Amino acid sequence: MKKKKSKKKLVIGVGILVVAVVAGVNIYGSMNAADSAIPQVKTVSAVRDNVQQTVEISGTVVSEEQKTYFSPVNAKVDTAALKEGETVKAGTSLIEFDQKDLEREAKKADLNVESGKLDMKNTLNKSDKAVQKQQNAAGDAASLKQQVAAQENYIASLKARISQANANAQAASSKAAAKKQADAAAAQKAQQQEIQREYAQAQTTYQNETLPAYQNQLNTLNNEMNQAQSDYNQAENSYQMAFQAWSADQSDNNENALEIAEQMRSEAQITYQNAKTAYEDYKAQKPAAPVMSDFTGEADIVSDGTSADVSASASSSTDDTAVTADTTALENELEKASNNLAELQSELSSKEAAAEADTGAVTEEEKEKMEITNNLSELDQMSAQELVEAAKKGIKADFNGVVTKVSVVEGATATQGMELFTLQNTDKVDVNVNVSKYDYDKVKEGQSADITIAGKTYEGEVTSISHVATQNEKGASLISADIRIKNPDEDIFLGVDAKVTIHAEEADNVVVLPSEVVNIGKEGSFCYVLENGVITKKDITTGISSDEYVEVLDGIKEGDEVIRDLGSLEEGMQAEAADRSGDVNGENTETDNAEEGI
Repeated sequence: MKKKKSKKKLVIGVGILVVAVVAGVNIYGSMNAADSAIPQVKTVSAVRDNVQQTVEISGTVVSEEQKTYFSPVNAKVDTAALKEGETVKAGTSLIEFDQKDLEREAKKADLNVESGKLDMKNTLNKSDKAVQKQQNAAGDAASLKQQVAAQENYIASLKARISQANANAQAASSKAAAKKQADAAAAQKAQQQEIQREYAQAQTTYQNETLPAYQNQLNTLNNEMNQAQSDYNQAENSYQMAFQAWSADQSDNNENALEIAEQMRSEAQITYQNAKTAYEDYKAQKPAAPVMSDFTGEADIVSDGTSADVSASASSSTDDTAVTADTTALENELEKASNNLAELQSELSSKEAAAEADTGAVTEEEKEKMEITNNLSELDQMSAQELVEAAKKGIKADFNGVVTKVSVVEGATATQGMELFTLQNTDKVDVNVNVSKYDYDKVKEGQSADITIAGKTYEGEVTSISHVATQNEKGASLISADIRIKNPDEDIFLGVDAKVTIHAEEADNVVVLPSEVVNIGKEGSFCYVLENGVITKKDITTGISSDEYVEVLDGIKEGDEVIRDLGSLEEGMQAEAADRSGDVNGENTETDNAEEGI
């Protein structure tokens, strides 16, 4: 198979054929001079030159950038200064909105925020008062517990004094009692004294050691709880500030800061809950004050080995001589002290009930919920204000371009997100072309190009090449590419056809042959040369090619003579090179003249 040649080169072949026929006639006419003549063939020399490969293709002018504008607000369109096909300049106001309804919504959002803040402040104030009341009741209860314990101790001492007075009176009136009775009475007195001593010692230990130690530890836990609550409040404030910063600018830095603040807040909240639990648990473990009943009971004193002997002896020896002391004053004091104790215990029960009752105080969860509600109101407020600002700004063209689609008219009510119009950039313009399978390997990003639109030429550059082929209606594979127009002007219209010449690869100072002498077969490229007067086929390796020349990488070297056209001759036949003295640039002048005349 031979490579398709240009019309001009095909005409050259016809000229050679005519020459060959004439030569045949001459040979036939001169057979008396010789039996046969060696045919002559025209040759061309392989030379060094530059080869510029180009790809000629057509395409469609398209915009490199397109933007569809949507309504940022729910508002009436006051002005819509645009229509399809018209050009606009960057910064031109294209859409203006009515702002009355948006301003009304913004004012409503402001009032909602203020109302939410006042509601939260009022609720927290009531909660703080309830908590303070409960804390006061708890403090009063603690004080009352001490008073009750002291009153109980006082009553116990009165009872002991009455008992002691009676015992003394009985002892004074029992001088005649038996020694066993006296010993029993003495033992009983000693026992009572020991009880009083142990009770007094227990009271001292409770007042001086047990209760102060408990109160100190309780105060420590209370301080830790208060500190933990303060740390949590501070962490909560930090979180709210981080949340507001993130809401205003949802950047990666603000998002990271928000996550850190939220983690610190959670840790502070856990610390506070643990401290509060420790305080309340320890508070419930308050040690009870000692009472006389803990030290009194049946006498363990024995005279003959058992307590029953003492009881029986005392009974038998005092039945007839029992004497009681005058303890009227002590009895009256005991009754009064008992009444006071009952009042203290009643008041203590009331305070404890108040301290343990549910005050209805705001929990941390409720407080957080109120803050979230207020934050949402503030976000609504910000959104409403932003919508007002967006309506004031209207919509302006972001770049010089052509309006290609209009979906809104003046007086219509636009909804947020509604499509308004589409604008295509006229400062960033490409020619979209489809490259055939024979040329796509020649086209590379960054190559320069000449673009012709309506007779005007622009500079271009290949900016992108698709890596997915498409098929045309005939099933041929095509590769899409974009050629950017470097110097677009007002004479360019989107959607029109354009002719593109892509300047592909270039090879300088390489061995080249005219395109018409290079043939292409199933096994590759080849040409014909004369070797020792015989027509010989030469396999060659080609590089890039232009319309006129082909780069030869191997098989032919500079200066080699290559047959232009075999005509009716074949490989293996004898031939000789024609005289090239009349050639101009390697071509026969007469043949060229003949071509021009055809």
